Amino acid sequence: MDETSKGRRRFVEVLIGLGGLAAGALLAVPGVATVVDPLVRRRRPSDGWRPIADASALRDDAPVSLPVIGDQVDAWTRAPEQRLGTVWLVRRGDGAIDCFTAECPHLGCRIGYSEEQGTFFCPCHESSFGTDGSVRSGPSPRPMDRLEARVRDGKIEVQFRRFRTAIPEQKEIG
Repeated sequence: MDETSKGRRRFVEVLIGLGGLAAGALLAVPGVATVVDPLVRRRRPSDGWRPIADASALRDDAPVSLPVIGDQVDAWTRAPEQRLGTVWLVRRGDGAIDCFTAECPHLGCRIGYSEEQGTFFCPCHESSFGTDGSVRSGPSPRPMDRLEARVRDGKIEVQFRRFRTAIPEQKEIG
């Protein structure tokens, strides 16, 4: 075999090797991006306030239950506009707003409201709470979990949080 043939053959070998490396790198990019994405993803800055309703939704005579809607995000997925939970809003006599999660601190059942009795209640284990969130009766280890609420530009906003159940202390989770 002459030198020209050897040179051409070597050139083709190198070209095929480089093509294989390029193809492998292209196939690896999506896999590496999937694994690395949660580590490098920039989260949108948020002060935690979520708009839940117009201020006109508040009643003077009874608490109002409203859903909290927002983006649910875990390490790899983002589900926009999901129901994150429910809150109870109570307008106080001075016009301020009390906001409570609708999740019972005992075992997490959904808290309802009885207009006849004027109290919040948990149907699972018969805990009852005053309109100020205090425990009236039942096995609940603490009062209803209070959240910050405000009215801004005619909208009610809350800082929605979730708390551990079945413990006396209010400890935030996720």
